[in-house]
Amino acid sequence: MEMENKFRDLLKGKLLPAVLSIVLGIVIIIARRAALDLLVKIVGGMILAGGVVFAVLNLVRPERSANLKTDLICSVLAILFGIVLIVCAPNVVDFFPIMMGIFLILNGLSHLAEAGADQENRLIAGILGVAIIVLGVLIVMRPGFIADAIMIFIGISFVVNGIFDIVMVRRVS
Repeated sequence: MEMENKFRDLLKGKLLPAVLSIVLGIVIIIARRAALDLLVKIVGGMILAGGVVFAVLNLVRPERSANLKTDLICSVLAILFGIVLIVCAPNVVDFFPIMMGIFLILNGLSHLAEAGADQENRLIAGILGVAIIVLGVLIVMRPGFIADAIMIFIGISFVVNGIFDIVMVRRVS
């Protein structure tokens, strides 16, 4: 009986996070671009902070570093990368899908080359190669589309998660 009460109390504590999950999901769906830019800035801030902490630790205790010069160079590069992510978030958001599209195009071309060499699976490898190339070209031509699709998926996931949590709380209460 006591275990059941603890379980109910635990689920009741999930009500506020569930509502926040739904709200966050809706905000992400509505303001996809702003949410993605903010996410890139947060990652940039984390990398920047990590670089600063690592540099400070190496400067305060240089004897603990195996190679102080290399560690400090890595710290400076992390700091610079973090700053670039923070300052250029919108450009970074467009850059990654383009790189993914180029990767898919190259991968599709390798599948086509494989289709030419593989007698047994020629048709399947050729179809896959063409499909991957088409997908890569679409992503390169519309990089914002893939970013929007990912953010919509993330937003829907938050909303569904929140709804399931609310249903669980209601069923147990």
